[in-house]
Amino acid sequence: MRASGLVVITLAAAGYPAAAAARPAWTSGTYVYADLCTLPASGELAGRRVTLRRSPNGDGLVYEMVRGAALVPAQGAGLALDDATKALAFTAETEGGPVTFRGTAAADALTGTLRDAAGDHPVHLPRILRSHARQACASHLASDTTGSLGER
Repeated sequence: MRASGLVVITLAAAGYPAAAAARPAWTSGTYVYADLCTLPASGELAGRRVTLRRSPNGDGLVYEMVRGAALVPAQGAGLALDDATKALAFTAETEGGPVTFRGTAAADALTGTLRDAAGDHPVHLPRILRSHARQACASHLASDTTGSLGER
């Protein structure tokens, strides 16, 4: 044990770092944020999903919204993501017009403001780590008439 301690001291004295610092940047991978649920009265799907793909070759984003019984994807454009602050902004051209988002992509949720044809809507999409059965929508979402759950 004593010999290994001398080695570390010798390496540090020689200018070698004892340990590498962690990179502040996100690692490559896919991050899925969604608030998808089923409306209890009709059984229809409601909500939206954002899939962010990080890669050393560039980032990509797909925004999906509910249209009828299906999720309709729209490629995100103008994607801006700040690794230090996790600020995220994008625009997606949907059938109903452009949808823009400005907010933060955290480890547990995507939070910010979504703007569509109906106006501005606060958004909190939990990060989804694995696929699971869709839950019933909370009662305040089931009666939402602002269009904030996506265009139906």
